[in-house]
Amino acid sequence: MLFNSYPFTLGFLPTFLVLFWAFTSLNLRRATMALLILGSLFFYAWWNWHFLFLFGFSMIFNFGWSLLLTPNPQSAPIEREKFRRMLLGAGIAVNLALLGYFKYRDFFMTSTAALLGAHWRGMPLVLPLAISFFTFEQITYLVGAWRGEPGYRDFISYCLFIAFFPHLIAGPVVRYAEIYPQLNRNSRLSLTKANMSAGLMIFAIGLFKKVILADSFRSIVNPLFDSSVPLVFLDAWGALLAFGLEVYFDFSGYSDMAIGLARMFGVKFPENFDSPYKSLSVVEFWRRWHMTLSFFLRDYLYIPLGGNRKGQFRRQLNLSITMLLGGLWHGASWTFVVWGGLQGLYLSINHWWWDRGRKLPPPLAGAITFVSITASWAFFRAPTFTRASQLFAAIAGLHGFSLGPFSYIKDWRGIIIGLLIVICAPNRQQIMAWRWQNDWVYAGVFAALAGISVMAMSNPPPFIYFQF
Repeated sequence: MLFNSYPFTLGFLPTFLVLFWAFTSLNLRRATMALLILGSLFFYAWWNWHFLFLFGFSMIFNFGWSLLLTPNPQSAPIEREKFRRMLLGAGIAVNLALLGYFKYRDFFMTSTAALLGAHWRGMPLVLPLAISFFTFEQITYLVGAWRGEPGYRDFISYCLFIAFFPHLIAGPVVRYAEIYPQLNRNSRLSLTKANMSAGLMIFAIGLFKKVILADSFRSIVNPLFDSSVPLVFLDAWGALLAFGLEVYFDFSGYSDMAIGLARMFGVKFPENFDSPYKSLSVVEFWRRWHMTLSFFLRDYLYIPLGGNRKGQFRRQLNLSITMLLGGLWHGASWTFVVWGGLQGLYLSINHWWWDRGRKLPPPLAGAITFVSITASWAFFRAPTFTRASQLFAAIAGLHGFSLGPFSYIKDWRGIIIGLLIVICAPNRQQIMAWRWQNDWVYAGVFAALAGISVMAMSNPPPFIYFQF
């Protein structure tokens, strides 16, 4: 079920909110928790109910495994710690094996077959919805249990942490320690005016970003990336800029909708997007783009690899490994691996530049960062290396600079407006921090955003990050 669909906005969400209000008004605390869990499972099953069994296995296994991570006071401290580390590693390995089988089996089989010159044919697997995201959250849960953080024997709160529908499909990647104080047996769950007004506005802003802004660029992006249309300089840059805007508004919109939905139920998620195209460096870009994933990769991969504690060479190596695996996480394709490797290279160059005390004027630094990120989208979006190489050849001017009837993109107004919005306009966090003149202005803005979006989403495409 898509957030940008009629079944969700006109069916599931209002019904679920009414039930939540009824349960909380009657002070049915445990029943409210059960409602949130069962409603979230229904939301997940709407796509394919068969994968509920896989989802359920993941939840039961990880909760049971977290109980094994509890220290045994009768054993020696050193032996106890070694055993717990082994248990933690085994639990993480099971989660990664599950993710690897469903997401990467076909990729590794075809890659190995191509390397050996063989022709293997396996039965294609359907990628379970949200497996990448809930696997990462299971890992954070096991690590938190291993560290002895509070709330790790509360099965109901754990189930709600994993299944809660606003972040189930594509994040934000939240941690149990962030959710447990808000959703546990002692939480005072209620439907409040403040949470509803803020949540609805945040959701409306996100819906507008997705339906009106992001989807408007599909007519430019898809033909130029998915076909063999000859590319010239302006078309190639137009395609990259259009996709950069599409993925920006698409995922920024999804993140806003997820945060807004959670806020309606009184839950505050961490921010996930903070105007990344305004960044003055690639390091800053990755602190602003998909922030919760960046923090996950930093805390659960980069730092365990050694971070920057073992010299410059190891830091660059750790950055490269982290971003290569981050690229592979985005998709089971070598184009995503190269995209991740390119981000690692950017970060290494960025740190090398800073270590020598060098700085660029902010406008130049911002322009270089934006162009570098935009060029890298070729590998992120192109279905093959052939198409990506054609894009790079075109943006280098090797296929000509033709204008007029030979250019595919005839109207650049949408791209220019999109660029002005992402670079110059305030983001959602800033808009929500405004002091609105009165409640009627606030309500009018919400009605306009929601009304325009709902009328335009008759055939909603899925979010880009749903495929990951």
